[in-house]
Amino acid sequence: MPKTKNKVILIIFILLANFALFSFARAETLKIGFVTDWEYGKYKKFTHKLPHKAKKYLKQAVAHYNNQFKPDLVIGGGDYILGSGVSKKKAKKQMIEINRVFRRLDAPRRYCIGNHDLSHLSKKEVQENLGINYNHSVTDTKGARIITLDTNDLASGEDEYKTNGRVSDKELAWLDEQLNTELPVIVFSHHSPVSTPEGSSWRINILSADAVRNVLEKYGNVVAVFSGHHAVNYSEKKNGINYFVINNLTDSKARGSFADISVETDGESGEVGISVIQYGKKPANYSVSKQISQ
Repeated sequence: MPKTKNKVILIIFILLANFALFSFARAETLKIGFVTDWEYGKYKKFTHKLPHKAKKYLKQAVAHYNNQFKPDLVIGGGDYILGSGVSKKKAKKQMIEINRVFRRLDAPRRYCIGNHDLSHLSKKEVQENLGINYNHSVTDTKGARIITLDTNDLASGEDEYKTNGRVSDKELAWLDEQLNTELPVIVFSHHSPVSTPEGSSWRINILSADAVRNVLEKYGNVVAVFSGHHAVNYSEKKNGINYFVINNLTDSKARGSFADISVETDGESGEVGISVIQYGKKPANYSVSKQISQ
């Protein structure tokens, strides 16, 4: 009788172990940090921004990621410097200084480029100062594809970047190519492809944003798009895609804003769940899910 009992216990243990391994194989959790609009600069206050607080707040975000959240990847959302009232030489120096803080991360980093970064510097110079070799990127990890999109294009005849974002036809073609995958996709961009509330009106963040959204919607596998640029907490679901705007790191009302993003992908069912925790003086939490066709 004891031998039979031991066999039963052993069988139950094996079944439970196999179930646990099966469940682990099915579901993967990807952890992403997102911190945007550092706006580092010489001013104590500039409009709604606190440029001289950028190092302090970014150090807090880096410490949180290294010691608590421990993400697989951290994305910088662009506008790393304010770029106002300084020379080109000073702008370069400021970008290198603030990036030294970001480089203390234990996790791999990816960068979006913001319009303020291009006030004095070319994209090539921004790359050199950040230690990167791209304007956009694609990363496949833990069952998902992570894309950073370049939303700063110059129109014909322009010689300097404006506040609004613009995505070139070439960039849209590249995005289309990267979205042609069976993996669920999370996109990061400085400017949001949706409009955001601004008092009693709405701010257009990307000119011809409908063309960007058409590409994002083409394959049905984009779960979420995360952006910065506008200092608001905002989320919207549009045609099956969840859009989030994470508040600025140095916004005087949000102070120290950054986000933890957890992406859970179930390879068996095709269900992708995303939870977002935004920190700072204006915290926000979001939780969404999407079924990806198998």
